[in-house]
Amino acid sequence: MSAAPPGAPPLDRAAVAALRVLATRFGAGTAAAKARALAAAARRAIVDAPTLLAYHDALLFLLAYPEAPALRDAAARELARVAGTTRGLMQQGPAAARRALEHSGLAWTEWTIDFGFDIARWLVRRFPAHAALHSFAADGVPARSLLAGALLPLEFELAAAGSEDSAAFVAQARGAAATPLRWLVDALLRLPADDALRDRLWEALHPYVTIRPADAALSRTFVRGLRRPTYFHAAGLLRSVDPARLIRQALPRPRRLAAAERLFIVDAGRAMLAALGRETDAIALADPTRVAWYDLPRGASIALYVQQALHRSPLDAHVGFVLFKNGLPVGYGGGWPFLGSCRIGINVFAPYRGGESAYLFCQVLRTYARLFGVDRFVAEPSQYGGSNREGLQSGAFWFYYRLGFRPVDRRPAALAAEAFARIEGDPGHREPLASLRRFTGGDIALQLGGLAAAPACEPATLSRAVTAWVDAHHAGNRRRAEAAALSTVARALDLGAAARWSDGERHALRALAPLLALLPGLARWPLRDRRALVALIRAKAGDEVRFHRLLDAHTRLRAALTTLAATGTR
Repeated sequence: MSAAPPGAPPLDRAAVAALRVLATRFGAGTAAAKARALAAAARRAIVDAPTLLAYHDALLFLLAYPEAPALRDAAARELARVAGTTRGLMQQGPAAARRALEHSGLAWTEWTIDFGFDIARWLVRRFPAHAALHSFAADGVPARSLLAGALLPLEFELAAAGSEDSAAFVAQARGAAATPLRWLVDALLRLPADDALRDRLWEALHPYVTIRPADAALSRTFVRGLRRPTYFHAAGLLRSVDPARLIRQALPRPRRLAAAERLFIVDAGRAMLAALGRETDAIALADPTRVAWYDLPRGASIALYVQQALHRSPLDAHVGFVLFKNGLPVGYGGGWPFLGSCRIGINVFAPYRGGESAYLFCQVLRTYARLFGVDRFVAEPSQYGGSNREGLQSGAFWFYYRLGFRPVDRRPAALAAEAFARIEGDPGHREPLASLRRFTGGDIALQLGGLAAAPACEPATLSRAVTAWVDAHHAGNRRRAEAAALSTVARALDLGAAARWSDGERHALRALAPLLALLPGLARWPLRDRRALVALIRAKAGDEVRFHRLLDAHTRLRAALTTLAATGTR
């Protein structure tokens, strides 16, 4: 790490802002201009937090979209200097600077979030020196009330007379060996409960966890994906794409991963989101054995995360992703594929906006389309602003629109087309907020291969059919309904060997049986179709991609589900 010369003048925000704009420009002389700007910045001292934050993020963009090797190396050196400066400010800087850097997700800073149980457990296991119990929210249930079952039977006095204050109770119970956070996580693991209940108990306790990443791969500064050769943007950025053409392209084979690499990918996804104070079920509950990594053109890579089998939705499981560009995590999101349709969402991290966002999103669509047989993508209003003023004014709706997404309903689609024509006719035109709200209140969809009606079979519709069946045929008694469904399906599919299935396979059977029991004449289906259905049920516990391929190939099941969605229960 190099430091600015003693007595160097301070780096100012205007210079950083100019560098950030310059970083997005490619052409004659731009590489030299970037090199000069970086060299000038390196000669200046970083003395205030806002400038440091802006410079840090400009450097991340330069590392994700380097124009030349020398620029990549210079940006890496400066990022190391920024990390060192951050450490100094957090240790000895003024209180105002420390407050400004908190919750920034940078190396050597710290942030405190009420993470879920799964992330807390992961932090204790993978980064024990960098996470600590901070406090409990005032609305949390006292730990003594919830964790008495984690104590030894002879500790009845502590269970009865321990402190009502959760932090004090943990201090009384943990002893000298464990940290408060580790003790709290271990106490929940001692309870006779499954992970779903543990998560609810954790929410009831409402603890806050502080992360202090130092220089570990637990900050926005240093989280990275798997190594691959750097792609240099000597010819500039790819600003426009042909979504239909790109999405039709076959995927390369996924990278072959060792067990340690799979854990590394899970760590990278969780760490990046934790640095932003976020978490998603697909990544927080990811099954490392089901992680996939695809190396794509232009230095892009996508990591796919599938939840552990016992946590997956029976139908449209949440498949999460993190996008990487030259090894840096640049965005994340998820898809919910089912019967050729997929609800999709993406968030490009702020430091990387102004890059190849459209191209990267199309690579996401390509990945889901090729793996899950998707020909229709749907984005909900929350993905492009919806009723949120700032979201609408950001232009997110037009980002989707230019890629081919259109409002599902006819009237909003016509209004959006009229507004887009005004924008195309006058590049300086900004559609009034009142006009935007007339066509941004519902789903938008991208239909591949031409126009088509919305699918008649949505998971929510099938879910409502099951609830109606439980109410109508079993008076709301779900234990009895599940038992009846399992009996019906076991007879129809001749599942005498199900007792030898894995826990995950039996869980999948229990989850799907109430729906399959609603399909008329299941026992009379041809043997081939019934055997294919058994294979599909068992696949649900393992390879989610295989499950969807089997579902896509099962014509009779697809037709039966579509009919059920259209007509309801029998």
